Amino acid sequence: MASSAILLRLWHGLFHSITSSVAGLFVLAVILSACSSQAPSTATTAPAASTAAPVAAGGAATPAAATPAAAKAKGGRLVVALDQVPPTLDPHGSPSAVTFEMTSSVFETLLYLDKGRKLQPYLAESYEAATDGKTYTFKLRKDVKFTDGTPFNAESVKYNFDRIVDPKYKPGGSLAALSGYDKTEVVDEFTARVTFKTPNAPFLTYAAGGTLGMMSPTATKAQTPEQVSQVPVGSGPFKIKELVASDHATLIRNDDYNRRAPGSDHEGPTYLDEVYFKFVPEGATRATTLESGESQLIHNIPPQTLGRFDGAQGFKVDKPAYVGTPRFGALNTKLFPTDDPAVRKALLYATNKEAIVNNSYKGVGTVAYAPLTAGTLDNSQFKTLYAYSPDQAKKTLEDAGWKAGSDGIRAKDGKRLELVINAIDTGAGIDNYIQLVQAQWREVGIDAKIKAQARAPWYEDNYKCANNVAPLFLRSGDWDGMFSLFHSSTIGTNFNFSCYNNPEVDKLLTEGKAETDTAKRRQIYLDAAKKVMEDAAFLPLVDELSVWGYKTTVSGLAFNGYTYPIFVDVAIAK
Repeated sequence: MASSAILLRLWHGLFHSITSSVAGLFVLAVILSACSSQAPSTATTAPAASTAAPVAAGGAATPAAATPAAAKAKGGRLVVALDQVPPTLDPHGSPSAVTFEMTSSVFETLLYLDKGRKLQPYLAESYEAATDGKTYTFKLRKDVKFTDGTPFNAESVKYNFDRIVDPKYKPGGSLAALSGYDKTEVVDEFTARVTFKTPNAPFLTYAAGGTLGMMSPTATKAQTPEQVSQVPVGSGPFKIKELVASDHATLIRNDDYNRRAPGSDHEGPTYLDEVYFKFVPEGATRATTLESGESQLIHNIPPQTLGRFDGAQGFKVDKPAYVGTPRFGALNTKLFPTDDPAVRKALLYATNKEAIVNNSYKGVGTVAYAPLTAGTLDNSQFKTLYAYSPDQAKKTLEDAGWKAGSDGIRAKDGKRLELVINAIDTGAGIDNYIQLVQAQWREVGIDAKIKAQARAPWYEDNYKCANNVAPLFLRSGDWDGMFSLFHSSTIGTNFNFSCYNNPEVDKLLTEGKAETDTAKRRQIYLDAAKKVMEDAAFLPLVDELSVWGYKTTVSGLAFNGYTYPIFVDVAIAK
């Protein structure tokens, strides 16, 4: 789902004085998937070490089997079984995390967020950041070409950012990352200055996110929209060969890649010839492909089959913690009957999250309490809010005038307490926890209907505020990910599917985007989260782990700071 992209992804408090020996960076980790005059800027060098925020249980995964580069086998094809089909491979247009699971080694970014959640140089060798958060100047590498032969330069940066904000273009999670964008100036061939009309404090980390991946201007202009969606052109160690709808996608090695990718154990092209993604929505079938050898790597191992791989001979399992939001339900604040705060609060009281974790996420998730995961923003103060209590749910509804009928379903002013859950059917049905929630809500007199549909109409319904509850997650580890979820300007786009409009929260989120003091900024987002929970616009469910299982013949698998896999060092033992 969103990230279902957008995805979020954490902020660097990079607006204090920076020297070559100390980079005063305060990283959290970001993922989305989301001024005319130049202000005074600080002197900077290339991004260096930083103080990282605590990592949630599960942590950032270490590379699989640290095989020395010289000993790695060259060539081969890695078959990866994924649980979802991407809506597009265009990084600017995708609102879905699966796109970035597939393309993090295809599209390169100005900066790179490593698995330790530290910013590193990538396409930019260095940068300057204005103290007011409005102006960023990047000094670019001079040896980069896109895989169609187009040189990467400042014009490329301008083209990519201008494309995202073009009113004729429909962006995914990328637009939120450029919130307040004014322009990109080409200072010289390899210097780009990006300015914002309003402060965008998290921008440096968004500049390391997949949603702002650089695409070839030449190729993108020449391609049809369908071609851009299926075979967009980047500059990374892999390039996209094909996307076959609902079946597979293929990446092939970029033989002209002559650099060392961030964190890589070698310079030059990848070890693998090819990465082949199979789309296998059904969990048990996906697990079977790993056991049979049909695939060598799979994502989202079902909890009930996890024991067949975790600790088993011949297999390895990595479980890095997702950053951003938990899996949650966006509660529509505009549509009857969830426009009634009492109904929304009753939904929170009536949801047994412990049962959901034990039934659907055992070993791969923990109970969530707030709009951001515990590893993204400490949410201990939220743990006592809306503790599971069917009795309190019933009382809340009774006090608001919702009376139980003969069939147990409540009604008010002649209208039944009936609502619609908008659920994605990935091809293997809906997530089973949704039916569990449906049953829990019925116990307190709420009749929840499930509307199961494909991804595209699911998004369109959410943009139109057409249903009452939208289950999803957002891989945006920056606290600013809350802007996409709750600022009124994102209603009808990604990802304010609660259709939530609260001027007080809008003000806080705008202040958070501008604030450069870490402690002050943290408090702003805690205050915003508290208000959102008081309004019951958000139903937190599960803080999830990203579960990848693979054969022990596979080495070199790593994850970036967004919890997306990097394939540049992957090799398969012969």
